[in-house]
Parts: sequence; structure tokens; C-alpha cells
Amino acid sequence: MSTSSTNHGLKTAVRSLLPLAAMVTMLWLAGCATTGQTGLEGGAHGATSKYAEQKSGGAAADSDAIHIPPVPHDPKVEKLAAKAGPEYARAMQTLAGGDADKALVMFQSLASRYPQLSGPQVNIGLIHLQRKEFDQARTALEKALEINEVNPYAHNALGLVLREQGQFQQARQHYERALVLDPQYARAHFNLAVLGELYLQDLNLALTHFRAYQRLQKEEDQNVANWIVDLERRAPEKAPSQPVADRPAPASNSEVN
Repeated sequence: MSTSSTNHGLKTAVRSLLPLAAMVTMLWLAGCATTGQTGLEGGAHGATSKYAEQKSGGAAADSDAIHIPPVPHDPKVEKLAAKAGPEYARAMQTLAGGDADKALVMFQSLASRYPQLSGPQVNIGLIHLQRKEFDQARTALEKALEINEVNPYAHNALGLVLREQGQFQQARQHYERALVLDPQYARAHFNLAVLGELYLQDLNLALTHFRAYQRLQKEEDQNVANWIVDLERRAPEKAPSQPVADRPAPASNSEVN
């Protein structure tokens, strides 16, 4: 890895201590859709949509949306975030490298020493979510929201946990809260669409948010396009009740989600 890449990663880590790193979320949640040596696409040659597992109820996979949702936070904790940044970066690298046990210990240590930061708690929650330890995941994510109620990543992840616990309306509330905070949050649109179609049987809700998700991608996913066509056949049109994102303007190379 080049020095410039390392420095960029560290800067990202410092910023992300407050909102939960978009990069970590991407790597960790994308890992939920990875099997064997096939990579993120789910097939050796990309033949299987990377969203297929999500459609059947899996956790959020990777997305090629270029928008990274920002998270408002208290500027008073900026110095703490900078101080914790190098250790947080190491925890992210450990998690991305596949050592979730070690990463969990590192995030727990950060959470205990920097209780003003929500990022470590969200990552603790994501690790427990991947392990299907839903009670522990919920506890960590609710703690993250106590620290920073406007963290859209925490709301999205808590929505996933609540869905797995069968609390579909509460899950919807957290996805929708994430989208109020950032209408261009692609994964929250996707998760709300999946919830609408598979769990709430609300086909208009699913159609609205699959369309929004698709508009936020750099390249259209054909499976999602097919689902949209299917939903258009089965669901009557209704005016959306939730903010729906337009395709964002092109971003710099450093802003890849």
C-alpha cells in the first residue's frame, strides 16, 4: 500500500470515529455477502448479483454508490477522535482482514476509553450482527444512538437487527430515520425496500426504495432492475411518503462508497 493511500485511510478513520466509518461499514457488510474465494459479486465471474443474499434476507452487501453519508456530531469531541484515530484505523484493518475476534476486543477497548464516540459501538454491533448475536448487537447499536442520535449508520444497522428479531415496524422506523438524516443513503434505501417486499408485504414501499437505491448506483444492477420491473407489474403506483434520492453529482475518487 502506498504512503498516500495509508495517509488517506488514516484521515478517513479519524473522521469516522464520530459517525462510524463508511469504509468499515462497506467492508464489513460487504463481507456478509462473500462466500469462499468468489469475491463480493458472489460468483467467480460476477454471474450472481451481489445483492441476491440481501433479497433473501441477508445483511446489507456492498454498493457502488458514490455518496458517503456524512454524520453530524458535536465538534467538542473532534480532539478525542483525532487522538483515537490511529488505534481506530488498526481496528478497521483488523476487521477488514477477517479477524473479528481481535477487532471486537479493539473496538470494545476504544468504546470504554472514548465513550463520547459512537463509531466503536456501531462496529461492535456489526460484529455481533454478523455472528447472529442479535441481543448484543442491539445493545451496542442503541448505545451508539445514545451517544449520537443522528448517526445514520447506527440507525441502518439497528434496523437490520430489529428485522432479524421480527420487529419489522421498528426496523422500518430506523431505516426511515436514517433516510431523513440522509436521503442519499443507498444501503438504507435497499434495506427498506427488502423489508417492504419480504417482511411487510408493502410492494409500493419496496418499489419506491429499490428505485431510489438504483438511482444512487454508479452502474445499474440488473437484478435490482428486474425486481423493479416485477414490482411495477404487481404494485399500483402511489406517491412516495419518504424522501427519495436523486442521482448525486459525480464525486472525487476519494469519495467512493
